[in-house]
Amino acid sequence: MSNLAKFDVIRLYLRQQFPKHHISDFEEGTSRAHVFRIDGPHGHPLHYAVLGLDFLLDQTAEGLQQTLVSSGLGDKLKDAGASPVTVSKTGFSTQGAIA
Repeated sequence: MSNLAKFDVIRLYLRQQFPKHHISDFEEGTSRAHVFRIDGPHGHPLHYAVLGLDFLLDQTAEGLQQTLVSSGLGDKLKDAGASPVTVSKTGFSTQGAIA
């Protein structure tokens, strides 16, 4: 399965977690990750999910959906505020910043 299909799964999950918010995403080339930005209804950035391509590598669409739900990524993003939440093979981290 391509990463594009996996990105669609992540977008759908984030839209369910953050209704009436704008979800955008882009590749973050230096750390081999894909960043999803959740903007508030009035356009200001609220949350960042940084998904490592290493994490996505072994995921299927069904498995990814289940992983996102069971991990509570939406709650982790809400708790982190504007600090990015990074998801990698080794787990979750709220260290670092979005350049």
